[in-house]
Amino acid sequence: MKEWLYGSATYPHLCPVFKFSLGTQSMPTDINLKRNQLTDNNEQNYIVLARRTRPQSFSSLVGQEVVSNSIEKMLSHNKIPHAFLFTGTRGTGKTSSARILAKSLCCAQGPTITPCQTCVHCTQITACAHDDILEIDGASHTGVDNIRELREATRFFPNSARYKIFIIDEVHMLSAGAFNALLKTLEEPPPQVVFILATTELHKVPITVRSRCMIFSFKKIETHVIEQHLKNILNNEKIGFEDDAITLIAREAKGSIRDSLSLMEQIIAICNHSYISVEQTKKGLCVQGEEIAEKIFSAICQKNTGEALELTKQADLASLDIATLLDNISQLFRNTMIIKSLNHKERALKLTQLLPKEYDFLEQSSQNLSLAAISEIFRLLANAVRDIARTNAGLAWAEIIIIDCISRADWLSASEIISLISNNPISAPQINRNISTPLPPKKPEIATTQAIQEKQVITTASDIQASKNINTNAHQIDLSFFKKFVALTEQKSKTLAARLGYAKVEHFDKNRIQFSDSPENQSYLSFNEKDIELYWESIYEIQFQNADFIGKYTPKPSLKGINHNEKVDKSANPQNILQKKSPTSGKISHAQKNIMQSFQKYNTAQSYPDKGEVSQSSLGKSVSLSEIHTQEKNLDFLQKEKALLEKDHIQRLKKLATEIQIVSID
Repeated sequence: MKEWLYGSATYPHLCPVFKFSLGTQSMPTDINLKRNQLTDNNEQNYIVLARRTRPQSFSSLVGQEVVSNSIEKMLSHNKIPHAFLFTGTRGTGKTSSARILAKSLCCAQGPTITPCQTCVHCTQITACAHDDILEIDGASHTGVDNIRELREATRFFPNSARYKIFIIDEVHMLSAGAFNALLKTLEEPPPQVVFILATTELHKVPITVRSRCMIFSFKKIETHVIEQHLKNILNNEKIGFEDDAITLIAREAKGSIRDSLSLMEQIIAICNHSYISVEQTKKGLCVQGEEIAEKIFSAICQKNTGEALELTKQADLASLDIATLLDNISQLFRNTMIIKSLNHKERALKLTQLLPKEYDFLEQSSQNLSLAAISEIFRLLANAVRDIARTNAGLAWAEIIIIDCISRADWLSASEIISLISNNPISAPQINRNISTPLPPKKPEIATTQAIQEKQVITTASDIQASKNINTNAHQIDLSFFKKFVALTEQKSKTLAARLGYAKVEHFDKNRIQFSDSPENQSYLSFNEKDIELYWESIYEIQFQNADFIGKYTPKPSLKGINHNEKVDKSANPQNILQKKSPTSGKISHAQKNIMQSFQKYNTAQSYPDKGEVSQSSLGKSVSLSEIHTQEKNLDFLQKEKALLEKDHIQRLKKLATEIQIVSID
């Protein structure tokens, strides 16, 4: 039978010299015997809850189902990586998982996902007395020499177990040289070696180390999971409790199972191992600072500057940390904002982890505060917590911050102003504003200005409605056919279409086509033979070839191309057309006069070199297609502006501007 000799002059405490045969049960070492004797002698000694309730299998690991399921699947398929890296905040089960993994790998029935807990390997690992499971504190073994010793230890085969497992806790504390010395061994360790690294600060571990490990992230335990775990332990211990007391303990643990167990054990001692009440729990958790923070919070909400400053002074005399006090106050305002924003008690309690009494206190205290004020006060306190650490005058800094918070308690957002106006027009005195002076009476000028503005809006609206028909009523321009005519021309020649788009037209329908005699039309309507041909093709396509073509620069039909008698009717003057009575209306209405006056803005700014060449009837009455497009865009803008001005909140704000006195806060 083959024998192996284990021993090392460098590590006599790790590798004592003894012989054993493969396939036989290894004998415990002298050190293990002494440890077992100490364990037997100290069976009656008290073991704290954090150690006594430590999970011994992945199924009993609390709140880390993703990690436990992943490792169990690796073990069930017998695909075990040589290096693990567990990361997460304190008290979330990293070291416990490392020991459970070592137990699963070294169990006599393993590798298995359910260690037997009875074999010599399981019992020794549970007692932290196994020779092949080496736990190393990274904070106290940071040098290259320590890693060199570890590398030498990896050369030896396990004494009795299946693997030699190195558990390095707080691995981020190793020096840069130590990490570099570990890289080669970590990448290609001997087949019988498994590394399990644990850290609370993954970002401090070099990427070269992280890339060589299988990384598992341990999340914070949710508060309700910690509550249920603590209740199960208390039921097993046969200790009574109040639910709110357990909630306080779980909330104070901040996602750490170990912290919650330590706090609960402290509360159990205060309650004489009998019944855990809320009052005793608050005393045991040392929430004096939180009580003062609640009182200061209430003073800020009530804008009681004197009481808030007195409480701050008391906190300083009680040697409470001022930064922690301000942080507690800021958390109260944060919870208040969530309560006001959600307006749903159950959801708010779940998000804020508050007790029902605390919820009622915050809701009642903040009735007179707006969301804008709460948000601004929270930002002020949060920045103060960061800045107060850099000053030696913490009390003075805190007093100034609290006074500033009270001065901002009257802030309102625009939506809240509108809501106050819509719900109760005289709600300003009801929200206890510190404005004792009455508002000045409305001045007649303000009312007059407001009436003028409303009149302008109405006039603009009428202009918008009437201007829609301006082209058809004032100038008899059939826009649909004119746009179609230009579009057909654009298909043949973009240059010709552009010139027609800028040419001013006075009349365009199936009976009459007349371009303006303005000088600029001479250049726009000077066509060559090709343009003339395309022009008349488009005229024929819209079937306007029988119309009267009038105007100095209006293209006339060719005698060769078209048999058309040109007739220039002087009575068909655009001015006369405008003055003719329509069959449906006897006279021009006031709205139509406004239409014509508003339409004259297109040509009023133009200047002509020779006024004699331009007929008086065409001045201010011709328009181009490009100007029509501009007009349509302007009308669209005016319509949107009118719709915006007609919105309820805009009207309320305009009304509010005449009723509320705006004072600068600078």
